[in-house]
Amino acid sequence: MEGVYLNKSHQSIVATLKLLKHFRTFLQSKCDFMIDPYSDWHRDKLDKEQAQRKLIWLINMAINRKAGIPDYLGRKDSDDYQRNLKHDYWSLVNKLTKRITIRSFNLPEMNKRFGHLLYVEEYESDGLIHVDFK
Repeated sequence: MEGVYLNKSHQSIVATLKLLKHFRTFLQSKCDFMIDPYSDWHRDKLDKEQAQRKLIWLINMAINRKAGIPDYLGRKDSDDYQRNLKHDYWSLVNKLTKRITIRSFNLPEMNKRFGHLLYVEEYESDGLIHVDFK
């Protein structure tokens, strides 16, 4: 037996199978919505179409793991990126609604797109602070 499951405990393999069974049971039921088990504390709801797409994604992931292909999350799927994006979003909202100054964003994409809204202090040779917005 090869692949990622070789080094996994029996308990983690059973948990994966239970998750797949959970989605299949929902799809065969008369219920309209289910709570997404991946939604953490948000408790997002999934309808049948969304659950079907998620089940297909889970099956593909299980096949890839069995073949030895590790899970790959893109840069924008990481928790740090999402946390920084949320922080930058609220900084931008506060700038536009409450006129709070922002010195920089956490993400380079936000600095590039909204850099003109950032607060900049420029020190001149005469010792005075010249405030400027980019």
